[in-house]
Amino acid sequence: MARKKPGPHPEKPLDTQIKTRADKETMEKIEYCMAKLNITRSEVLRRGVHSLYESLQEK
Repeated sequence: MARKKPGPHPEKPLDTQIKTRADKETMEKIEYCMAKLNITRSEVLRRGVHSLYESLQEK
């Protein structure tokens, strides 16, 4: 029997890791968004992908 971790289990587990390269300007924009929204870098990138995807679906 597998040992279960305590706490809630997410509906969509974050089980894929992505490594990318970015220039200084892009990192400054990500850090700005992080500070303004008080969220993590990963969350900034996830929201950006979702926003871009939704805008492409509208076309």
